[in-house]
Amino acid sequence: MSLKGTLTGTDCWSFKPALMCLFTVAALQLVCQIPGWVSFLLIPLTALGYLILLITILCGAAYCFIKKRARTGASFLLVGVLPVLMWLPINWVADVIHIGLTRGLGVGQLGSPSKSADGKFAIYDWSVGLSISPGIFLVHDASDEIALPVAQHMQPPSSELGFAEECAGKVHHVVGHDYICSF
Repeated sequence: MSLKGTLTGTDCWSFKPALMCLFTVAALQLVCQIPGWVSFLLIPLTALGYLILLITILCGAAYCFIKKRARTGASFLLVGVLPVLMWLPINWVADVIHIGLTRGLGVGQLGSPSKSADGKFAIYDWSVGLSISPGIFLVHDASDEIALPVAQHMQPPSSELGFAEECAGKVHHVVGHDYICSF
């Protein structure tokens, strides 16, 4: 949808703004997950930006519907609806990229990882640093026992670096042997 088409009164479908918004939301979701000062500053700014964008989208869509340009108004609404509909896939892709950055390059974590002696269990701190945010940890468990209740674990508790009671059975599986634990 070009600005010229919107102003001259033509009623047309346009998906480019919705796709641009979707890619922007995906990039911000990834950047806001990385711990440190960037996410500490970017999370409140992103929330404010989403609120301003939502108000702008609703006003633009209302204007188009009042002017009897339903396709253009629906295209405006698609900009706000598409990221909401795609939120779970966006989060999953951001988590997978974050895992790659953390385990592959050693960035995207607070401090250094805690690893068991045999290397089959590792904890990476993904907390973003805000005092109101929960503790978020990437758990790499080659035995996949962290997803089970503590009573069903076969490994000794010391091999789980003290995270068995906090995370056992309450983790979210991402990919492979990687889980996210929030508390």
